[in-house]
Amino acid sequence: MATNATKVGLAKTGRRRSNVYEALNNIREDITPKVREQVLLKPNFLSSTNQLASSHVDVMRGALDFLLSTPQPPEEVIIAEGANESFSGEAFQIFGYEALQAEYDVPIRLFDLHQETEWVETKVFLSGREEDTVRMPKTVLDCPCTISVAIAKTHDAGVVTLAMKNMIMGTLHKDDRIKMHGYHSHGDRELPREAQTLNINLLRLSRYLKPDIAIVDGTVGLQGNGPGGTNSVPLGIAVASGDVFAADAVTSKTMGFEPMEIGLFRYADELGYGTADLSQIEIVGPSVEEVAIAFKPHETAELQFQWQDAESGEYLAAD
Repeated sequence: MATNATKVGLAKTGRRRSNVYEALNNIREDITPKVREQVLLKPNFLSSTNQLASSHVDVMRGALDFLLSTPQPPEEVIIAEGANESFSGEAFQIFGYEALQAEYDVPIRLFDLHQETEWVETKVFLSGREEDTVRMPKTVLDCPCTISVAIAKTHDAGVVTLAMKNMIMGTLHKDDRIKMHGYHSHGDRELPREAQTLNINLLRLSRYLKPDIAIVDGTVGLQGNGPGGTNSVPLGIAVASGDVFAADAVTSKTMGFEPMEIGLFRYADELGYGTADLSQIEIVGPSVEEVAIAFKPHETAELQFQWQDAESGEYLAAD
């Protein structure tokens, strides 16, 4: 183990709220300096009705418990998400997030990112490598401390969907998200080109939207044909790190996947955006071997693993 190894907190306490708190507490010295006067928590609301595919409110409680235990706790917390919902704030209502505002002695603002009024454009590439643009919300870009709060889930293009992807795909303007896959409509999506394109675009946008802290709730994960569905896995853990790619790498391994075989993580590690090589990561808490449960991959996983693009360097480096 390298002496300067990136630290990842891993916890298995039996309860979701304490899992999250303990994972963060295991690396308190790394996390505390990142906490600022304003903190943005970004949950994952893939659905406003399917709790398994959406962040449980107790994950927020675990994160808030920790934030308020730091020497200089935040003066405001924003919980922001661009949810898939039928009306603004539906997911916050259905999943019980409004109760948080009365539970904590800190102002908590629930913000629907679909209501954002200021957007910043950046370049992405489509499947034919034509240039296009997507819009990032200024609320997220300007926040001094962002925390991605993800769920351990399999995916239909990226093998897994964890903290880095959660931060990007759930904050972009909703009309632009399909462009990240390389297409202008879901009906045009085609593997493996989609996987090649999505991994390049995610890495590009991580330059702007990489969270300061990553939390992955694996108390109950989602396997098979994710990121939606009802095929659950009682993994029982939470993972946290100041390096989002390290958190995602460790979570991937606990799910039975090799992180350096996943495009986004391989690119990030090779380009120095973060650490995905497990030999360079120090896990504080139980070992991966103690907690790992092999998830059933998506039925198209074989095509998703064909993410390698001979010309990727050109598009990863482009301004």
